[in-house]
Amino acid sequence: MKNSYFYFSYLTVMAITISVIPKIVIIPNVLAQTPAPEVESSPESSASKTEADKLFETGVEQFRRGAFDEALETYEQVLTIRKELGDQTGIAQTLNNIGDVYINQREYSKALDVLQKALTIRRQINERSGVAETLNLIGFVYQRQREFSQALNLHQEALDISEAISDRQNEGESLHNIGAVKASQRQLDQALKFYQEALTIREEVGDRRDLGRTLNNMGVVYFNQGNYDKALETYEKALTVRREINDSAGVGRLLNNIGFVYREKGENSEAIKYFQQAVAMLESVGDQKSVGRIYAFIGALYQKEGEESQALTAYEKGLEAAKIAEDKTGQLEALSYLGDAYYEIGENDKAKSTYEAALAFYEKEEEDRAAEGEAMIGLGKVYNRLGENQKAKQILLKSLPINKKVGEKSVIAANMNALGEAYYSSGDYSIALNYHKLALDNLPDKEDKNAVAIAYQGIGDSLFQLKQYPQALENLEQALAIYKESEKTAKAGRIYGQLGTILVAQEKPELAVVFYKQAVNIHETMRSQESQKSLLENPETVYRNLADLLLQQERIFEAQQVLDLLKIQELDNYFGNVKGNEITATGVKLLAAEEKIMTEDTKDILNLEIDKNNLKPDLSQFKSLQEKLQKLPRTVLFYPLILSDKLELVLITANGETIHETVDVKAEEIEQAIAEFRGTIFTPVGDVKESAEKLYGWLIKPIEDELTKANINTIIYAPDKQLRYLPLAALYDGEKWLVEKFSLNTIIAASLTNFETQQKNKPRVLAAALTEGKYQLQIRTRQVQLRPTTGKLVENLAETIPGSRQLVNNELSSQTIINDFNDYNILHLDIPVALLTEKEGNGKPEDSLILFGDSDRLSLRDIENWSFEIDLVVLSAAETNISGQMGNGEEIVGLGYQMQNAGAETIIASLWRVNDDSDQLMNTFYTVLQEGKSKAEALRAAQINMITGKDKEGNNPYYWASFILMGNGF
Repeated sequence: MKNSYFYFSYLTVMAITISVIPKIVIIPNVLAQTPAPEVESSPESSASKTEADKLFETGVEQFRRGAFDEALETYEQVLTIRKELGDQTGIAQTLNNIGDVYINQREYSKALDVLQKALTIRRQINERSGVAETLNLIGFVYQRQREFSQALNLHQEALDISEAISDRQNEGESLHNIGAVKASQRQLDQALKFYQEALTIREEVGDRRDLGRTLNNMGVVYFNQGNYDKALETYEKALTVRREINDSAGVGRLLNNIGFVYREKGENSEAIKYFQQAVAMLESVGDQKSVGRIYAFIGALYQKEGEESQALTAYEKGLEAAKIAEDKTGQLEALSYLGDAYYEIGENDKAKSTYEAALAFYEKEEEDRAAEGEAMIGLGKVYNRLGENQKAKQILLKSLPINKKVGEKSVIAANMNALGEAYYSSGDYSIALNYHKLALDNLPDKEDKNAVAIAYQGIGDSLFQLKQYPQALENLEQALAIYKESEKTAKAGRIYGQLGTILVAQEKPELAVVFYKQAVNIHETMRSQESQKSLLENPETVYRNLADLLLQQERIFEAQQVLDLLKIQELDNYFGNVKGNEITATGVKLLAAEEKIMTEDTKDILNLEIDKNNLKPDLSQFKSLQEKLQKLPRTVLFYPLILSDKLELVLITANGETIHETVDVKAEEIEQAIAEFRGTIFTPVGDVKESAEKLYGWLIKPIEDELTKANINTIIYAPDKQLRYLPLAALYDGEKWLVEKFSLNTIIAASLTNFETQQKNKPRVLAAALTEGKYQLQIRTRQVQLRPTTGKLVENLAETIPGSRQLVNNELSSQTIINDFNDYNILHLDIPVALLTEKEGNGKPEDSLILFGDSDRLSLRDIENWSFEIDLVVLSAAETNISGQMGNGEEIVGLGYQMQNAGAETIIASLWRVNDDSDQLMNTFYTVLQEGKSKAEALRAAQINMITGKDKEGNNPYYWASFILMGNGF
């Protein structure tokens, strides 16, 4: 919870405290300042007096619209003139108004200084009405400093003077201010009584501005009493008055207050509407300070609604407004909100830099230790999430004494929870447990539900690691109940995932499936929404665990569905914006027995019983997948799944038959074999048969008989993890390469693939080559050297396919390609492409690039802006795993996904550079393609031609195995 305050003028002092959403005090209303009385003077002094009076009115107007610095400058000019004239009445009035400006700038010591001077002069000249006016202002200062008895004495003295001289306007003002003091003391009924008396006088006097102010303050009291309908009614009356007198600033502030009423009523969209109207009105009068604060409230509501991108935009606008207004407090609050928002959506680097900016501000100003302590908590949590555990603990331990000294209990609890998370991350589970328990101890009233839930979740997670499973479940169930009640759906999803893991440990796999499914379904539903991110922690682990359990129970169709979702989740982790489609958004269907479990009370989960005999899948949901496969005779869908201690193989045929085999091989053995394969095949003299045969034994041999029995000739292959660096075509059975037995088509996921047989269009090729230059590129901290090609492939294409267009070197730019590719159905890029792993770059799509002429380059992220309808994209000079440090291959499927998303049906890309020795393969490929064969058949024919050709050197898989086909090659 942040401490975010708007200040009343001395007329309105009522703090509104709201849980979750930032605290607020209603925006200042403006004192109706009265001009000084006329005095006789010489013609020269009369001219000066006229100038001073005009300036004074300008100052009043500037003050009313919230331009306090401008008003102060204007009043200082007036004061100089009036001192030269010896106009004591005018001097006192000007000092009075300067004091009012200081009040609104929260410079209370300066305000008291000038107001005491004004009061002294007014007493000396016996200007009793002015004395009452200044006493009211001084009373407000004491009220702001929470010295309520002194404030009441001053307002009462002002009231006595006003009654004695029948000054009804100041009498109403004093009653109004006494009401404000009572409201600050939470004596709300008494406050209303004084406000009502003031209102009666306001109506009698006929000053519409003062009438609007009192109505506003009465609305605040009704708001604090929870009487929202009465508050709205009163605010609307005040709004009518403000509009009648064209008080734009007052209108803006009332619109803000109305927004708060709708927020408390839970009508968030209506609240946002009024806040936005308030912003527009206050911007028009230049009150950037108020604008900045209101944007914070808008951002908080957008966050509550799950509209993260709009929340960030609001916070950023709030920060900009605070900078313009030179509002230090507003800037710091905006930085804090921004940091929290970035953290919530997983933008860790941005969160880190934002918190650091806030802390640099605090160190410079040294004026708000409480807010500094909160910012330190945020930064510590980011460090922990970034894996910098020691830094996280260091800053959180440093912030703890600060927060214990000046922070609220909820902030201390947040600090304790963050420390618990940091120690949990470093494996110190007992220490983590103690910190989360301390957090709970600092929340005795349990009002901060989110903090309580985090503490219970931390206790549960720590107890799980300490193998105290029943106690872990008990605490996680407490957290889940709070998250469900407060509609924290994403956080509930995380709990469901952890419950699944505990149930696995407790040997209740069928129950574990239910909770894993629920976690996945929440994640998929929310991820499909534009604004949702960062839902499950380590989501791939939950997906893999669920798939593993389903396979153990031979629930193959359901497992395939989870494996498909896993592929999309990995892409989403890589790009950050992959939403899937209407198929994936529904997640994995709960079976009838599983739905029954979810309708029961989740307390005491270990005692829940599921009907194991009623866990047969509803095959209707897999009908569409079978229908897709039935359009491709003799075809099988193949999903391998690499787990830490085994390899799972899943086959699904068009007739609904499923094959599942488990291979006893560890993940590190598979990775090592793939690395050996790649290390050998990178040169044309290497012999990869030994590693290729080992991999064949794991991946194909266990399902070989089933493939033969089903008379399969095409494998649609969805590789997992490091298998993406391995060309399936080059697996070896001891006599033949796999491509000699099957046509191979790699896909990202079945749910993202069009299985329709493609129309065989006459090839129209746009071909590009980069044949000149040396390219030493800096990518993150790594130097990457890319080599040009010779252009031989492009020259051959022109001969093989008449009408081909060539672009070479300076003719070649990304923009040229974009402008021209819609005139062709094949785009062949024989230009350097570097696909970097997380270990080589930073695991971001911005690291991987396509190089064009004049060093123009596009990253995988940039391809999002491409749009075409094209049959085939060929990237014949692509390189992967450049340093030999494999990742999980997201950059490879990421390339395929981006090209497919842009509009390409099929992508053929090389996994390593074959230089121009691949021209024979490409010549054969395009020749067969022109004969009307499918793209997958043409690639296979070209590869077999190399294998069986007379050129023994060309038989080596270095030359023909590099190319993989992704997408629809049917």
